[in-house]
Amino acid sequence: MTIKRFAYTLACLLLFFFTAPDLRGQIQDFQTWWELEMDKKISSKLDLRGELEQRFVNNSLQYGRTLMTLGASCDILDYLRLAGGGRVIFSLNGEQELQTRYRIHLDAIGGYDLSGFDLSLRVRFQYGFDDLPEWRYLSLNAFVNRNRLKVARHVFGTKFDWFASVESWHGSDNESQWRTIGMRYSAGIRYSLNFTSRLSLRYILEDEFNVVYPVQLHVLVMRYSYSF
Repeated sequence: MTIKRFAYTLACLLLFFFTAPDLRGQIQDFQTWWELEMDKKISSKLDLRGELEQRFVNNSLQYGRTLMTLGASCDILDYLRLAGGGRVIFSLNGEQELQTRYRIHLDAIGGYDLSGFDLSLRVRFQYGFDDLPEWRYLSLNAFVNRNRLKVARHVFGTKFDWFASVESWHGSDNESQWRTIGMRYSAGIRYSLNFTSRLSLRYILEDEFNVVYPVQLHVLVMRYSYSF
């Protein structure tokens, strides 16, 4: 079983790295995101999750959007989990009017423990309004594939964990060509307050691709998580 798990993870890693080279955005912004996450374990294999997120844009001086997400995940195998959910997004349009968008997603998440390092690969398919800002070549209701590779490790003898990830977005443009349309790089730390509560702080570098004026984001994210 261990050999099969390793082969499965290696195949997923090779598939993940078939992406376009990184291109730096011409327009830059510093944002702050505040997140609240709640988890409820229904059974040994089934979990429910809710998230509330607030984003501030334009050097964190202006309201950007509010996101509310509900989802569930189920362990299929020791190393494979399926998850899905829906998201409601409240954001401002060009006339500074509040508008509502929706998004659904389906995830397949593979995990592997390598000498104390927790490796995971999440393959997501989503349909709806997207998270990257102003994807001018995509419709507001777009089908997008996202792949995220993550590594995490607990600092022995402490309440701290560190983690890092790289994520790619893939979708169709106005000419119906499937291409890489964004990348996100992230690194952070997590502190366990007790058995049920955790605080995390992470930094995100996010880039757009294949647009005339690509956007690059620098984001500081603070998250509080509670499990019950």
